[in-house]
Amino acid sequence: MERYNAITDPRERIELEMATWWDFSILPGIPSKTPMSSNYLGTDNPANESQDIEANASCALWVTGLPPDCTVKDLLSSIRSAGKIFGCNINPPSDTGRTSAAKIVFWDRAGTNKFLNQYVWGMFKVKDYKPKVIMNRILTASQPPSNRSRVVRVVGPDAIVNEEYLERYFKLHFFYNLEEFSLIYHNEETKVARVEIRFSSHRAQAAAAAIWINLARGGKENAVEGMDQEEKRLWKQVRHFWGPDPCEGP
Repeated sequence: MERYNAITDPRERIELEMATWWDFSILPGIPSKTPMSSNYLGTDNPANESQDIEANASCALWVTGLPPDCTVKDLLSSIRSAGKIFGCNINPPSDTGRTSAAKIVFWDRAGTNKFLNQYVWGMFKVKDYKPKVIMNRILTASQPPSNRSRVVRVVGPDAIVNEEYLERYFKLHFFYNLEEFSLIYHNEETKVARVEIRFSSHRAQAAAAAIWINLARGGKENAVEGMDQEEKRLWKQVRHFWGPDPCEGP
């Protein structure tokens, strides 16, 4: 059987529409499982094992052909009008490779489908590169609907709520990558600031930030160790909220 490019050939698109539009696990060149890249630098971890779900319910994708210097900001700022990101990890080029690769996990299958639809129609580009997207070999189920996201907004005394302080505090307690850290509001008179922190992932990053903010607010010993009384007092005024993920919006 003659094969066509799933991105550019209209005959393949028509066949796809007539078959099952949202079952992207059957896309030519997008198998339900794919071998792990030789770029993978992680370790065996239960969180990296496939869940017991159908391939067409998975929200995990494997993206190759990214720019060699691809950053979290480069990748995630290229995704719009799709869905919330649950997890994102970029692997730099290996000794033999010239491009980067990434695992992207959307919050739910609806967001995954929207993104794959954009990819099929050639709308996904990172810088001047047009990456290849396939289903990840590790199957990952949708997350329950909620207002949680990879974006955390923090408000409180500016002595605490600033980029230098919060990044130093977070680095003491968990590993993370940022797309962006931005100041939304600052009142010179009241010394109150509001910031938005866009982590690369909700899992183990934005979720961890929320936990450690609450622990510091509550004065938990493992969170406030080494802080003086004034610092502890200021932490009690800090609040966090979940912000919208720009990957979901226009």
